[in-house]
Amino acid sequence: MPQLHSPYTLIVALCATLALASGPAFGAEAPEAVVAKLQPAAGWAAPEPARVAVGTGLFELIDGGAELYHEFGFERAATWSLETAERDSIQIELYEMTDAAAAFGAWSLMQTGQFTRGTLGQGSLRFGYYVAFWSGTYFASITGARPDTATQAEVDRLAAQLAALLPHDGELPSWFERLPAANACERKYFRGRIGLSNIAAGPAADLVEGGEGLFAKFTDRQQLLLHFATEEEAAGKLESARQTAAARAKSAADKLKIVVGQAGTDLIVTTSTAAGQ
Repeated sequence: MPQLHSPYTLIVALCATLALASGPAFGAEAPEAVVAKLQPAAGWAAPEPARVAVGTGLFELIDGGAELYHEFGFERAATWSLETAERDSIQIELYEMTDAAAAFGAWSLMQTGQFTRGTLGQGSLRFGYYVAFWSGTYFASITGARPDTATQAEVDRLAAQLAALLPHDGELPSWFERLPAANACERKYFRGRIGLSNIAAGPAADLVEGGEGLFAKFTDRQQLLLHFATEEEAAGKLESARQTAAARAKSAADKLKIVVGQAGTDLIVTTSTAAGQ
């Protein structure tokens, strides 16, 4: 005779099976807890504990820029300062955002000036004084107050440590692929007017009203993608954008420089920057 199991036993067994099948679940770790795991090199010490901000507290933590983080979707942040006896200093900032796209967006807008791309996290930039990268739902920057070799070596070392502590599972929306990163000099994401105002998109920025999108710059063109909830909403914006572009054109050549098209739920404004066009 087969052994009978109670409903409770069956439920417990089913839950255990599902848990094993889906793998371990990890919640987002608080930025201050992550930063506390960093191990500075000898000679570097923290004069005070990490400062923490949650929600609107970010306005008190950083000097300017809090509005942009909140537009993307901000959860909490931690900043930690290190110093040497010679008063060299390094500032570590770690932001937990609401989702991976928000973390990518905050990082992407830093693609200005002279930088080199790196392999930290899911995307990193190296500037003269600092490193910035995104990974999972986190955006991080590590800044050395001086450009000397010793300080910047410690910046790189701490950045590598921090990247190793963060998840690398951030997934971007599928519509991002309509402006692929391949061959792009830069690709930036915005989630509102504040973000868009930080992008040198030229006249294309005023052709269509939209709150979310991508900007990509290539050697011969730049493209601005505006994302909408439905194809119908995008179609409703298409004709007015084309009319506005035509009205602003001063010559036939100008009309050829800007092309407005629709791809599903997105409008894409392409501006030619090739010489002779």
